[in-house]
Amino acid sequence: MTLEEFTAQLNGSTFWKEFTFSQNQFSPRPGQELELADSFVWIGDTAFIIQMKERAEPKDDPEAERRWFKDAILRTAVRQIKDSIRFLSEHTSISIANERGQRHDVNGHDIKHIEKIILYAAGPSLPEDCRRIQRHVSQTAGFIHVFERDNYSHVVKTLAVPEEVRRYLQYRQNALQSLSDAKVAVVEADILAAYMSDETLPTPNSHQALDRLFDDTAQTDLSPIMDRLADHIQNPDSGTDYVRILMEFAKLPRSGWRAAKERLDLVITQARNGEFERPYRFAFPPTDCSFMFSAFFPGMESTGPEGEKARRTGLLNLTATAKYLNETAKGVGVLASKDGDHFHLDWCLIDHPWKRDPDFEAHIARSNLFGAVREKKIDGYYFVNE
Repeated sequence: MTLEEFTAQLNGSTFWKEFTFSQNQFSPRPGQELELADSFVWIGDTAFIIQMKERAEPKDDPEAERRWFKDAILRTAVRQIKDSIRFLSEHTSISIANERGQRHDVNGHDIKHIEKIILYAAGPSLPEDCRRIQRHVSQTAGFIHVFERDNYSHVVKTLAVPEEVRRYLQYRQNALQSLSDAKVAVVEADILAAYMSDETLPTPNSHQALDRLFDDTAQTDLSPIMDRLADHIQNPDSGTDYVRILMEFAKLPRSGWRAAKERLDLVITQARNGEFERPYRFAFPPTDCSFMFSAFFPGMESTGPEGEKARRTGLLNLTATAKYLNETAKGVGVLASKDGDHFHLDWCLIDHPWKRDPDFEAHIARSNLFGAVREKKIDGYYFVNE
């Protein structure tokens, strides 16, 4: 597997194929073809520009490998990063297709945060001083992350959540700048462990915490469910527009995934058992979005035209109520219902500015479906005490 194939597969599974672009050729004018980047991840107002270099025929001579590294990584890849930034700035619209084959027009002016990454796969003779290079600071492109393939893979697979990777890169940039000033050297595992442990700065011993990391993937991983989201959308604005729902989950940190997975598991269990409890909700203020999870009302028909209509109506009403109570502009809702030995998961997104509605408030008070919300801190990662 080539480095480009490896990266496309890794990014597609972590950032989801809807937001991953690995075929990035575009034609700004007839007869001209350019490449935006080797790999491009685009989630709303955030983008990752990734340039990749792989040593096709490594030599046994360390000096030959050093020359390859300087030319391929510190010259060519840096220049390509600069080109990518220039393309986004110069072209109003760049049409590229994601890993689902869906074509999108990228407008660089809508992107507020750009993470720049050089990813490389070298031969065994590459000198250690080259492998220790973790960043490059360009006068025009700014801070550029430099990752060896296995380190990048470990980071992405461990963090596993798009928003966590974005936050990690910001932490990594600040940490490497501060550690360079202090002349302290750390390896990638030190930075990763320090980020996950909420350390202000990594130390050369930070990596030891990774041995105590508790694997709670079953309690946090939403990817298997998100992969099937397109088949279950019930959107009042556009029945095929499921990507916006994916984006709201992609913007959540791991603690948000934990909160969503916990509530999703509860309503699925209720649906399977023919039970109903008060719907669950939580809000994530940084994205101005609320999330609602509910089982369908027991005893009501859930299949056939009438059942589908009842599910849709119930989902939209509950989502609108949770959105209103949380005073957010956006509301994502999930409704679980039983269908014989199987169950449905219906999803929707409501997106319009919040404004006070006394009549709606009176209706909510009469129904009394939702309980009060309290502020609660949820950790993203857990470590086992020694």
